[in-house]
Amino acid sequence: MTSGICNKKTRGFNLVTVTDKGQIAIPCDLRRELGIEQGDKLIAIKRADGRGLNLLRLDVVGEVIDKLTND
Repeated sequence: MTSGICNKKTRGFNLVTVTDKGQIAIPCDLRRELGIEQGDKLIAIKRADGRGLNLLRLDVVGEVIDKLTND
């Protein structure tokens, strides 16, 4: 596995703008597709190559941790 690179096919791109407070808005079509709702917690993970970040829903990360610790 190559560190910092997603090997999954990309389905599309969305443009977001960073505000002066460092905030971004996730476009509504992408939120719907990913099941992200108001109040959901996301984990921001810096890519190993330092060229970007990945956002993961906290509940998804919890499921992965449960699988790793229960097997």
